[in-house]
Amino acid sequence: MAQIIDGKKISAEIKDELKAKVAALKAEGKEITLAVIQVGNDPASTVYVGNKKKSCEYIGIRSLAYELPEETTEEELVSLVEQLNMSRDVHGILVQLPLPKHINEDKIIKAIAPEKDVDGFHPQSVGALSIGQPGFVSCTPAGIIQLLKRSGIEIDGKECVVVGRSNIVGKPMALLLLREN
Repeated sequence: MAQIIDGKKISAEIKDELKAKVAALKAEGKEITLAVIQVGNDPASTVYVGNKKKSCEYIGIRSLAYELPEETTEEELVSLVEQLNMSRDVHGILVQLPLPKHINEDKIIKAIAPEKDVDGFHPQSVGALSIGQPGFVSCTPAGIIQLLKRSGIEIDGKECVVVGRSNIVGKPMALLLLREN
């Protein structure tokens, strides 16, 4: 039998839970900061980055936005990522994909320190996921698992079909489903 999943309701619940956790950290004198980098002005990316900023603001996470021109060189982007890696005030780095054609996405992903790779795209993050170790996980697959669990849908023992094999959704989704048996 079909079941409707209320994604907006679950999203609001998760944001409220995170808001409480962030408030508790702030009470201990710890401020969490996410750096978001967008190169160029891809309309879908702009909307996505805007939503991330709004979510950070609601939750209480400090958000640093780096909106770079399309002409930004790969070297300039790597340099910015390295600066953010070294900053003790930055706890997470997110480079919005896709990047302009003249920038090697793989090189940029590998430049992000694994402990700050909130997208879960760094090879170390992917490796941890593949062997069941803790670490950052791609947002969309992690969100799907949360939607299923919070909707009371039993995953264990089910046969699942994942359409697509992208590094961003398909492969991590398959690995998370395997993790759930």
